[in-house]
Amino acid sequence: MAFEIKGLDSLMRKLDAMGGNVMGALTKAVKTTYLSAQDDAKANIHNRSGDLGRSITFNSQFNVTDEKVEGVVAANMPYAVYHELGTVNAPAYPYMMPSLEANKPVFKGEARKELLKAINKMGV
Repeated sequence: MAFEIKGLDSLMRKLDAMGGNVMGALTKAVKTTYLSAQDDAKANIHNRSGDLGRSITFNSQFNVTDEKVEGVVAANMPYAVYHELGTVNAPAYPYMMPSLEANKPVFKGEARKELLKAINKMGV
């Protein structure tokens, strides 16, 4: 799932031209958001045997380009997708997508906070 902030590309160009670290700020916001999403996903699991919850991890290795920052929250149990989406014989018990949806406002708030910090460091 992707989070997008409208008008960010223009702001990024301006801040980068002034020596700001926009991608560093956004990386911090992504990390905070995805750690929150990881916790929420674990809390949303229907079957609480523990294995699925323990398999949910946040990959702290970010893919950072000039245009985006990506992180991954995933469950590595073979049955994780069946739990999330269901099968013809078993109902779905979504845990991952609801947690990502619930954390959209977290990302927006964290991105705003981190960008403001980056602006303030520049003395603008």
